[in-house]
Amino acid sequence: MDFVVVLIVAFVFLGALMQRTTGMGFAMVAGPFLVVLLDPVAGVVLINACGVLSSLIVLSRTFREVRWKRVAVLAVGALLGTIPGALVTTLLPQDAVRIFIGALIIAALTMSLLGSRFAPPVRPSPVKSATAGFFSGFMSGSAGVGGPAMSVYAIMTRWEQRSFAATLQPYFVLTGLMAIIAKIAFDPSAVPILPGATWVAIVAALLLGQLAGELLSRVLPVQTARVFMIVLAYFGGAVTVAFGAAGAIG
Repeated sequence: MDFVVVLIVAFVFLGALMQRTTGMGFAMVAGPFLVVLLDPVAGVVLINACGVLSSLIVLSRTFREVRWKRVAVLAVGALLGTIPGALVTTLLPQDAVRIFIGALIIAALTMSLLGSRFAPPVRPSPVKSATAGFFSGFMSGSAGVGGPAMSVYAIMTRWEQRSFAATLQPYFVLTGLMAIIAKIAFDPSAVPILPGATWVAIVAALLLGQLAGELLSRVLPVQTARVFMIVLAYFGGAVTVAFGAAGAIG
């Protein structure tokens, strides 16, 4: 198996493991590396596709705790944000896309961390939910990472963690599908061209990552898993920016 394929499969596994242990994080962990290893736009489509499948697996276990009305309102806002997000990265040159995605991941993580400390509490409302969905959808459409915006929203509205993590799964399924459709509509060549065996390996890595995450979540505190996820995501974002900058200069 080609070394690049091995790396892709490894990062998909790691992203799925983080998704299962923290409720989010697939795109933030696997995404930066996939847009370096692949064409960046195709990499985002792969992130979205894997994120959809990963969230469907988690949803099968958390279905009863989903707040469906909130999913619907968030998804409306996300639809409006996904379209310009997908358009931005479709129009930019490849190296600029990598820089943009890496910088967006770093900025989104920083926003999420600062929000956990300084964001004032607000009362949830349909308008606020739709606004959070818009920003999350923009980031999902452009970089495949809609989670940080939702984290800030959850912190500000004091959304209980268990319900939040469950509700994110159908939301991520919807936004991932929206982003894929928008990307392909703007650029039909955005579909990742990979051998059948590679697709099988990617799906297997997703399933194994979810299984490993299920086992790990029984012994590893969620807060510890989040710290690990954040460190990986910052590192990946920095690598993506550096790789894009080197390509732009060279």
